[in-house]
This record gives sequence, structure tokens and C-alpha cells, in this order.
Amino acid sequence: MTDIAELGSRIELVSMDKHFHDITLGLYEQPSADGVPEYIVHSYAGYDGTADRIQFVMRAMQLIGGMENTPGGRLRFVCGDAHRAACRRLFIEASKLASDAEPEARPLAIHDKKSDCEVSVSSLGAGAYRVSAESDDEAVGRRVKAIAGGLRKLGEMTDSDGDDAASFGCGAAHDTLIGLLLVRAPNVRAVMREQDAAAAQGVLAAPSAQTV
Repeated sequence: MTDIAELGSRIELVSMDKHFHDITLGLYEQPSADGVPEYIVHSYAGYDGTADRIQFVMRAMQLIGGMENTPGGRLRFVCGDAHRAACRRLFIEASKLASDAEPEARPLAIHDKKSDCEVSVSSLGAGAYRVSAESDDEAVGRRVKAIAGGLRKLGEMTDSDGDDAASFGCGAAHDTLIGLLLVRAPNVRAVMREQDAAAAQGVLAAPSAQTV
């Protein structure tokens, strides 16, 4: 059994993987020799095929989030930044895929149901992205800003280029990661509630901290 000290710090938990015996999957952050944060997925489940399921999730994180695999079998972002919030979301989304799925990068555009409009994201360079829509309607404009805010929340990004934009502090392009986050950005509050609820299932919580 892997020692907890070898795993590093757990930053996210999927308490029940519905695609593989409802096992629990954890995402752990580990230090590397060059100081770049690296990540590994782990489970203490003993089912045959657990290792294959873990490898699928880690491969999916590369394909739908733009991470790279290290010689040591861990994951990291090419820019060298931790991007912890985005990595947590990426891990959750990868865990939602069945092992026979074909993970692929998402486009930088979605149809926003609330505004009934096509919303897209374009790169401004230096890790910055602008959200826009095929409409000049004032209500759609507010929706665009809300979606940009969702990206900033999910990716721990800044609004240094305006309230319709989101920028990575690393200054590097992350088109694949943005495509993944864009799908959830329109409903960021529900996404954060889901994330908090999933994490709570995997830890002991005092009765006073539980909600009905």
C-alpha cells in the first residue's frame, strides 16, 4: 500500500466513481525536483482494474485539460504553474468519463441556454482570454460578463483585461483547459456546490457542519 507521505497533499476527492465499482479517487499534489507542482491520481481500492482506471483518468486529464505526463508518471502543466483550482475541476471532469470513452479537447465555444446565444472565447495572448457573444443585446452582454466571471472562479484567473475577460497569472496559453472550464462557467455556482458536496462525502464532518 502506498504511504500517505509519498502521495503528497490531497487537493480533491471523488468519493464514488460510478464508472468503476464506486471506488474513491484522490488527486494529490507532489513537489518535484525543479519546484514545479506535479499531480497524481490514487485509490486505495483493491479491485482488479483499479490501476487501469487510474491511468485512464490521468490520460483524460492530459487530453481534455492540456496537462503533460512526466517521466515519473505524474502530471504537470507545461507553464510550471500549479493551477490548483483548474486542476481540481479537470480531475472531476475526467472522473466523469467512462473508461471506454474517447476523451477529446472541447471547443472554445458553447451555446448558452440562458441567453439562447452562441458564446465563444478568444485568446488575447499572454494567458488572457476574452468572452464574446453573437449579439449586442444588453442582457447578453451581462451574461458574457457572468460567464467570464465563472471562468475566473473556476481557474483562479484575474480580470486584468476587463470584466469580460479572464487571465492566467502564468502568462501562458491554456486553450484546452479554457475549453473545459467554459462548459461549466455558465453555471459556476452549481458547479462549486457540487464540488463542495462531493468533497464533504469523503471527510468526517461534525454534525454542526452538516446541512440538510
